Amino acid sequence: MTGTLVGAVEAGGTKFRCAVVSSDLKIVDSRYVLTTDPDTTLATVAEFFGRSKPVAALGIASFGPVDLDPGSPGYGSITDTPKPGWSGAPILGRLSEALSVPAGIQTDVEAAAVAEQALGPPMARRLAYVTVGTGIGAAIAVDGLPWRGRHHSELGHIPVRRVAGDDYPGRCPFHGDCLEGMACGPAIAERWGIDPTDAGGRDDIWQLEASYLAQLVRVLAYSFAPDRVVFGGGVGARPGLAEMIRAATRTELGGYADYSTGDDAFVIAPALGNDSGLLGAALLARSL
Repeated sequence: MTGTLVGAVEAGGTKFRCAVVSSDLKIVDSRYVLTTDPDTTLATVAEFFGRSKPVAALGIASFGPVDLDPGSPGYGSITDTPKPGWSGAPILGRLSEALSVPAGIQTDVEAAAVAEQALGPPMARRLAYVTVGTGIGAAIAVDGLPWRGRHHSELGHIPVRRVAGDDYPGRCPFHGDCLEGMACGPAIAERWGIDPTDAGGRDDIWQLEASYLAQLVRVLAYSFAPDRVVFGGGVGARPGLAEMIRAATRTELGGYADYSTGDDAFVIAPALGNDSGLLGAALLARSL
């Protein structure tokens, strides 16, 4: 698709980011759309592309869970989500029909993992990407492709060991005190009575957050042996948090196969900043 424009959508639980992207992955035009109800949100996204320059294909990086089985009647739709009103929302079908172009969909973390591996620092054939914000999601990219089994992974819902003294019950509507229930952005706000964006110097908040997220790094390390674990999202990319997670991970690994010891490049913030998921969606569109 050299010389052509593609569309990219990063669909989040709080907002959608839409962009027209050039063949050399420069963002030509973009817009944020608040995530309200599916009809309003998707119509506004389609309106953005309708008034911008024509695109040859569309890539979507969506919050999950999402049906990624091409043989399924619900392919490209959100499945059972705690986001009110979005279960069954046909994101792929609605936007593909509105734009009349080839379209593909991945989870937001899959797209971000592929982009960080392809466009970030070299020497990471196996890269794990974790987003921490309204929810928690994680994905693995291996040689430029997302690892996927029967369904996409839902590592934000792994059980975690409760940190001593933490009696917060958790806010996941499915599991209560899973990782997402204990460490997503809304859980921080509910537990501490403070918005994460206002928690700047509160080391007590961020050390507890790092303790829970390091348990995910342990699972990733022993399950997939990635070369790098990247933390993004509104909470995950907070300055200094990667260093705290890295330190807590050393404690979690306990010296067993502890390849993170002394490796400051093992747990890091996104090299692409806030653009990882959006550029991953553009890469997907370029492949169609």
